[in-house]
Amino acid sequence: MLRIIFMFLALLAVSCAPIGNEDPIDEKDTNEVAENEDDFPNVNWGYNDTEPEIPPSNITWDACACVEGDHPCNILSFDHNGDGFGLYALYGHPIVLDFSAGWCGPCRSAAAHAQEVQDTYRDTGLLYITVLVETAEGEVPTQADIDEWAATYGNTDSLVIAGSRAMLESAGGDWALTGWPTFYYIDREMVLRDIDRGYNAQEVIYSIEWLLSL
Repeated sequence: MLRIIFMFLALLAVSCAPIGNEDPIDEKDTNEVAENEDDFPNVNWGYNDTEPEIPPSNITWDACACVEGDHPCNILSFDHNGDGFGLYALYGHPIVLDFSAGWCGPCRSAAAHAQEVQDTYRDTGLLYITVLVETAEGEVPTQADIDEWAATYGNTDSLVIAGSRAMLESAGGDWALTGWPTFYYIDREMVLRDIDRGYNAQEVIYSIEWLLSL
């Protein structure tokens, strides 16, 4: 049944309009996602741990880039469970990062299957994480917004985290998006291996299978 659903959606797959040159976002928006852990001193930055998480000692690189073959830059935010989120704290897991927006139809199509994909690949250690960059109104997501997204699409352990345009290269950030949604596939060594732009359900599965084969 999962294969049939994915094949059907593949026929409908289409990317939202390219991002292009957005207007610079207000400085107040850049503060919605933490630049460092001190911005949220009372938040647990681990992945469902009981103590604040410090990135493992084997994370020793000094540079990061949104380029295949490089280490992606860290993301510090909060998830729909109200917990702190640190990308580097997930070292050792294969990861899918789905950068989406609430006004994007294909993003919502992807969201409808995020938890299903997580369920399918749970035993592999894969983590499917949705980074909600904007709400349907084009605003920076709040805790209530990501809670609503997770409730709407049935996310439990397929995390939804808050993002903002400040994360994007077009606004001076680290992540290069040219269409919605954009998927980043990161291996267990925290190396960016593949990037898919636009939503094609079958392509997501192919990319995951390839990632897990590395």
